[in-house]
Amino acid sequence: MKRVPAHFQLALWALFLTAATNICAWGQTPNQTPRPVQSRSDEILDRWNYIGNQLLAMAKDFPEDKYDFKVQKDERTFAENLLHAAAFEYVVTRRVSGTSIGPNFGEGDNPSRGMFKTKADVVKFVQQAVADGASVIQQQGDAGLDKTTQWGKRFVHNSYLWMFAIEHSGEHYGQLVVYYRANNMVPPASRQ
Repeated sequence: MKRVPAHFQLALWALFLTAATNICAWGQTPNQTPRPVQSRSDEILDRWNYIGNQLLAMAKDFPEDKYDFKVQKDERTFAENLLHAAAFEYVVTRRVSGTSIGPNFGEGDNPSRGMFKTKADVVKFVQQAVADGASVIQQQGDAGLDKTTQWGKRFVHNSYLWMFAIEHSGEHYGQLVVYYRANNMVPPASRQ
């Protein structure tokens, strides 16, 4: 194999460094004026909708005949993961709003698969959980993030609860990616 001449290597590095310094995070160039900062509630809403819509895309995309698939015997099925993530979103949304918003799916955050028998039922539940949470975030705005709510044996800011729910949904998104890969499928977000 021939060795690349040093002057050619230097030229490539110079080209790379020039390109790298002209592109900042999220594709902005240094000469672009950054967008103004969003309100804190708009930032939370952005993250809430992002991960919620990722789960919703998976719920719509995954074949219904594989909804009861699980990688190992002692874990949730694909559908049960989606139901759990959406139910936990409702747990947080209800706690923050002080209401019983959303459908009655029983106690806790593990609705029975028997209550959501079809793919359409699961998709609707996930979609509704994302929309209802987003609505509460929008209605309460920044002031709502600063309010405190009892969570277990302590009080926390509502911003903590929203971040907790977003992180929780992200963890289940990762689990569902494994379910896709175990079925030789590519998750929707990885196709772009």
